[in-house]
Amino acid sequence: MPTEKNNKRLYLILGRILIVAALAAAVVLSGKFSGFVNVRGLFFVLAGSVTLALASFSIHEIGAAFRHAAGVPGEPAAIRISMAFWEAAARNAWMSGVMGTILNFIVALCTMSGGIADVATRMAASFLATVYGMVLAVICAVPAWKLGEVPSLKPAGNVPYTEAEHKPAGAGSLRFENVLGYLLFLLVVSWMVFKPVLGIAHLNFSPFDWIIHWPSLLVVLGGTIALVLFVGSAGAGRMLTPAFAVTGLIGSLMGFIQVLLGLASKVIGTVGAGITFVIASCFMAMLGMMLVGAPWEDRLVKTGRMDNPSALSRAAVYIFPLLALIFLVVALILVITPIKKG
Repeated sequence: MPTEKNNKRLYLILGRILIVAALAAAVVLSGKFSGFVNVRGLFFVLAGSVTLALASFSIHEIGAAFRHAAGVPGEPAAIRISMAFWEAAARNAWMSGVMGTILNFIVALCTMSGGIADVATRMAASFLATVYGMVLAVICAVPAWKLGEVPSLKPAGNVPYTEAEHKPAGAGSLRFENVLGYLLFLLVVSWMVFKPVLGIAHLNFSPFDWIIHWPSLLVVLGGTIALVLFVGSAGAGRMLTPAFAVTGLIGSLMGFIQVLLGLASKVIGTVGAGITFVIASCFMAMLGMMLVGAPWEDRLVKTGRMDNPSALSRAAVYIFPLLALIFLVVALILVITPIKKG
């Protein structure tokens, strides 16, 4: 009887989701909100969220998280991991949305054509990916809130992870699906950047100018390694995400200093190099947080070595992407504003 009741509840939830999805599809297809449709951005947010979930959690843990969100009871340790999954899913959706905006922005810069209005429209459309990521993040946050608030589902205290309670998970080491998640995410990023520029004979910039920008790479990657070494191995996992955010912010500020110097001297090349520095720093920091910092901390939580992601990490994964969006808006203004030579 309990199993039948749980299955019925799960079907009801799935039915509600399908109804909402059908209504949303009807509104979009009606054409009234066609300006808010970015298929590539939506695909990247969905694919990025799924692949990042695979990078941190096993198939068994993901399945258990959906069952617990539907109200199926479980052991305290399993419930705790499910809460961690839904919190990570909300974080991944938010960061995937911002990353999608950055990648769309890079593509728009590389394939600029037409007048200022055309350039501004294409770059502004890149911000739709963030909207999709925010909506998906809220949807994923609801099960985390539910599991944390319902007394019958709330785990009692810090119950350490044990193989007996969550046997198939194997949280202490990388599993096949984790490696597959990393590979698929990198594949989706490559598709997002390089597919739109393939076959175009004359590009304004090469995508590599924005993805592999050596000054940004040295600041973000080198600075992160230095901070982690300074903290030591004991706190390395907890510091990775904030370290990427801090070094990404430093790189972005260095880029804006270069932009200001270029504006003062009215040298367009210096302004362009500064904008490249800013965007590449944001991209590199976000990539490090998504592929290294956040998954590492997820594994610390799963194995019971941390109760929850640290407050500093939570601030980093939500505040730095917001700052990156602000930096992109400033970069957009700089791109579409003509500079008169003195």
